Amino acid sequence: MHTLEAKIRTATARDTRESGMIPAVVYGKDVPSTNVMVGNSEFIKLYREVGQNHVFTLSVEGKSHSVLVQELQKHPVLGKPLHIDFLTVDMKAPVQIKVPVKLIGTSPAILAGGKVNQSLKEVEVKCLPADIVDAFELNIDGLVTGKSLSVTDLNLDKKFSLVTPAKLTIVVASGPRGGSKEEEAEQGKKK
Repeated sequence: MHTLEAKIRTATARDTRESGMIPAVVYGKDVPSTNVMVGNSEFIKLYREVGQNHVFTLSVEGKSHSVLVQELQKHPVLGKPLHIDFLTVDMKAPVQIKVPVKLIGTSPAILAGGKVNQSLKEVEVKCLPADIVDAFELNIDGLVTGKSLSVTDLNLDKKFSLVTPAKLTIVVASGPRGGSKEEEAEQGKKK
């Protein structure tokens, strides 16, 4: 498991950022909310490797905590981390997290000149921290024009318990902008 070193923070968030560190807070069950700071480059390197949905070890002055990045605030223009919330997790207790939905395959609607619109980019589930995945894949090979796929179409493993309502639509396929050539021909015959 990856480890990130943190130090107790006594300075303001602004002063911490000016010193090249990222202000953060670590909290969770049986862990009092503690202001900490982490190295900018160390955090960015680790975050690129583990992402938001994976557990890693946060070492705070000799104490180790299994944590998830609960929230990452970034500068709106530069994209630099401004503040991090680390949530401590019990590896034997379920956590509630948001997992991205990744579309795979090619819809026949796209091949016909239409579009696929993904309205739901992530779903919320409960699972053990060790079972967390980077993304759920949804195959759209059979998604034809006028049809949609919902959360129930994800076919999740039993280790995941859905929090997001199962009826919510993830993706919809629509036809070409002016309609298909057959529809245009039909319209021409009616005139």
